[in-house]
Amino acid sequence: MAPKSLLEINNLQFYWSKLDDFLIKIDNFVINKKEKVLILGESGCGKSTLLNLIGGILLPNQGKIFIDGDIISSLSPSSMDKYRAEHIGVIFQQFYLLDFISPLKNILLPCYFTNFKKKNYNFFLNRTYELAERLNLSREILNKNNSKDISVGQRQRISILRAIINMPKIILADEPTSSLDKKNQNSFLEMLFEVCKSENISLLMVSHDERLKNKFDKTINFRNLAV
Repeated sequence: MAPKSLLEINNLQFYWSKLDDFLIKIDNFVINKKEKVLILGESGCGKSTLLNLIGGILLPNQGKIFIDGDIISSLSPSSMDKYRAEHIGVIFQQFYLLDFISPLKNILLPCYFTNFKKKNYNFFLNRTYELAERLNLSREILNKNNSKDISVGQRQRISILRAIINMPKIILADEPTSSLDKKNQNSFLEMLFEVCKSENISLLMVSHDERLKNKFDKTINFRNLAV
């Protein structure tokens, strides 16, 4: 891998069944360290499937996926779960916060897949409070009994904090702005970009929204990528 690259995909193929027409085939794809990349494509074309391959939820039928030199496509399921928790942040389309736990616990949720409770609980707790302050989330909001009644803007910020709490190398974002109006969309992206820059995190986001294409370091059409 080139020294600057954070993510690299080589000779990848993925299909659900040889009898199915669905196929993702990527000869080579690279995201550099600290780079913000957008993949544009219509619904159903395979963007989310690609994120699941990069995140180790799915395994390719052929090819290799590297993150910072590690061949993640060859890890066992248990090793991949640990690797994902420690090195990959994820932001979902609907944010998927658990309403029955506090915003603070939602943010710390990825840490439960590591050894943080035994070794570094106070570190991650203080990190949460410091990051939340930068995004104008008060301790009062974080320590609400549950996350049921918090605003859309607060949900956005909590989803960002949850994605970066474990200091990941890359964030995978699956259509997180699709249900937002232009004002909220811009606000969300500004926060996400600022956090990625300050934390030296690469960003790969997928979307069908053409309005986003000039906001990233690099924009790629999925159909041109997965030939």
